[in-house]
Amino acid sequence: MPSLTLQGVVLRYANYRERDRMLTLLTPDHGRVDVLSRGCRRPNSQLMVASELFVHGEYVAFQSHDRLTLTSCTPQDTFYPLRLDAYRLTCASYLVSLVQAAAQPEQPAEGMYALLLQGLYRLSYCLSDPPLAAVNAFLLLYAAEAGYRPRLSHCIHCGKPLPAGRGARLDTEAGGLCCDACRGEGQYALTSAQVERMRGVLEGGFDAAGCEADTALFEAMRCYVENRLECRIKCSQFLP
Repeated sequence: MPSLTLQGVVLRYANYRERDRMLTLLTPDHGRVDVLSRGCRRPNSQLMVASELFVHGEYVAFQSHDRLTLTSCTPQDTFYPLRLDAYRLTCASYLVSLVQAAAQPEQPAEGMYALLLQGLYRLSYCLSDPPLAAVNAFLLLYAAEAGYRPRLSHCIHCGKPLPAGRGARLDTEAGGLCCDACRGEGQYALTSAQVERMRGVLEGGFDAAGCEADTALFEAMRCYVENRLECRIKCSQFLP
């Protein structure tokens, strides 16, 4: 039977029968992949660690008809610190839920895969930074990677340039910032610092996220992203 070697991150698992699990992996080359981890819930199973949420590793599976069955895995990172902090664990669960909503089978996802690993790393090991700062940065970068990068330099309605050092309003339906002249209901008012932070993240990534747990920016970006997914990510109700 043909075997397949996959670099992957566990996005989700579902217990199956008495001792098995069905894993959903995000892979850079094949997008979202479902793999049966047979016997992983047995005591001392060699597949036990590989079948946990967030684990990143090299997965080897054999293919029979349309099903992949896991035969071995070399874990590269379990992101164990997430399991020691309930809030960071919730933030990480939100990240993988967002990725699962966007990833498709057999569609390469190199950018999304790299972004998820960066987000999990930040939440796991950058313990001096507020986890919500990493989540806010992830939401912005996720939107850009998924193809709906918010427009931040010009008003989304009238096209007027938005100067630096000025606040603006995020129109989550239209897809970007708008000026005061185009203000309307359902928009999120952002300060100049929040606008500059958004621009900085889209240019410089997580390093430009700052160290502030900005709950207002989270709510604005959560609404922006989930509107485009056309679904509410359940664990977001426990954030910020």
